[in-house]
Amino acid sequence: MTRAAPAAALLLVLLVAALSGPAVAARPGGTLRMVFVSDPPTLDPAHATDLTSSSIIHQVFDALLELDEKLVPAPALAERWSVSPDHRVYTFHLRRGAKFHNGREVRAADVKYSFERAARGKRPWVFDKLVGAREFIKGGASEIAGVRVVDDGTVELRLERPFAPFLHLMAYDAASIVPREETDKRGAGFASHPVGTGAFRFVSWRRDDQVVLERFAEHFRGPAHLERVVFRVIPAEGTRFNEYVAGQLDVGDIPTGRCRAVQADAKLKGDVAIWPTLGTSALRFNVERAPFTDARVRRAIAHAIDPSIIVDRLLEGCVKAAQGIVPPVLAGWTATATRLPLDRERARTLLAEAGFPGGRGLGPVAYHFNTNDANQRIAEALQAQLKEIGVTLELRRLDWAAHIKVVDDGSAGFFRQGWIADYPDPENFLTVLFHSRNVGAAGNTSRYRNPAVDRLLDEADTMAIGAARMKRYEEAEQMILDDAVWVSLYFYASRALIKPHVKGLERSPQSTAPEFLAPLRKVWLER
Repeated sequence: MTRAAPAAALLLVLLVAALSGPAVAARPGGTLRMVFVSDPPTLDPAHATDLTSSSIIHQVFDALLELDEKLVPAPALAERWSVSPDHRVYTFHLRRGAKFHNGREVRAADVKYSFERAARGKRPWVFDKLVGAREFIKGGASEIAGVRVVDDGTVELRLERPFAPFLHLMAYDAASIVPREETDKRGAGFASHPVGTGAFRFVSWRRDDQVVLERFAEHFRGPAHLERVVFRVIPAEGTRFNEYVAGQLDVGDIPTGRCRAVQADAKLKGDVAIWPTLGTSALRFNVERAPFTDARVRRAIAHAIDPSIIVDRLLEGCVKAAQGIVPPVLAGWTATATRLPLDRERARTLLAEAGFPGGRGLGPVAYHFNTNDANQRIAEALQAQLKEIGVTLELRRLDWAAHIKVVDDGSAGFFRQGWIADYPDPENFLTVLFHSRNVGAAGNTSRYRNPAVDRLLDEADTMAIGAARMKRYEEAEQMILDDAVWVSLYFYASRALIKPHVKGLERSPQSTAPEFLAPLRKVWLER
């Protein structure tokens, strides 16, 4: 997203325009009231794979770097860094005086510990570029050789081969720095009582109700403006909206099917903020579970789905129908790939060729999706569309944690998946989600293995930024879509309601309202 391309300029305009209100001195104090659709599954950066968890992790923890308003890597716990001429050795110099919430100063050994701990967590692909990391992840080594503590204030990271967006990885929440004494003391409990270095420290978590944070007075950037942040958990869209209108929330989201009405409402239209995000909503198949082991069944379902019904009727045109996997707002991306087109006659033919003429013999097909009113309506629309080719869709609505579990462990054969970029690079969509080494919870929940796709991704991942690199990603993307392991529905657009008194809340292209990855340390309330 930060490359010198037209899309980068668009994102910059959106981000700058997002800073609401005139230049007025920030006022300290107050409680920001935000909302989640569901409870976060975990608050441990080593094991989080979802936006809800990340929304809190971003406030409680810091990484070596962070992304600025233009999504360019900027100093955080590391105040400066250098890169070797061959782009394989990165040396980070830590900020003096940065402290964990328990009062201890951060040292380079904490970086090594945090990276090795997280490398065996849910997102090993963040660290597998480091020398010796893959052997360590598999249990064949006692440490990651490519992470070297030079002294208390310096850490050296060595890569197996160049990786263009590596600095973006160092700003990712999986690379957050944690204190070993706290993870040792709390064990699995660290996931529900996190201790980091962030601008806000953890206070409490009432499951399925709320998470409370308070500002950390000793944060290395100085104390945040806000005194507290409360994240309430309200699954029902209507209830979230009513709470916002009643003044019980400072930030909310626009309910499904009410986008146009809210924009026309005299009392609410000034609160509306809609912007494109680096995310895609899609359907995925687990290719290891019958009947989706047969590409003809997958393609039949893909050909039967009409995303325009979802985009135009349910979401009222506030999002854009997706052809490919990678959002077109990503800088430098040409978006040439196309999903299998709507063609129900072709879908019926493919079903018959697979041995299920008119859907007979196929039985009910379970479709798993997470608790969300919009997802429910989309599921019902899919159910009606697939009925036209003789496929009976059995809807299985789960809470977020349960949904992640059945997707990650392979129990679900057909399921909803949304993806928001962890960093602005096509590798984060294509390699993370479809490379065979990431099969399972690491990202490739389709359990898709295609040597030709792997080869293209491996080549692109190590190339310098440029047209040749993008061409390989584009080729891989089209192959994935043709194999119908992923059916794109729409590209996300964040549809938020933000009270006028909330100042400094950045509309990040990596957020989808009501969850925000923006640094809340910059937010203040004008009362």
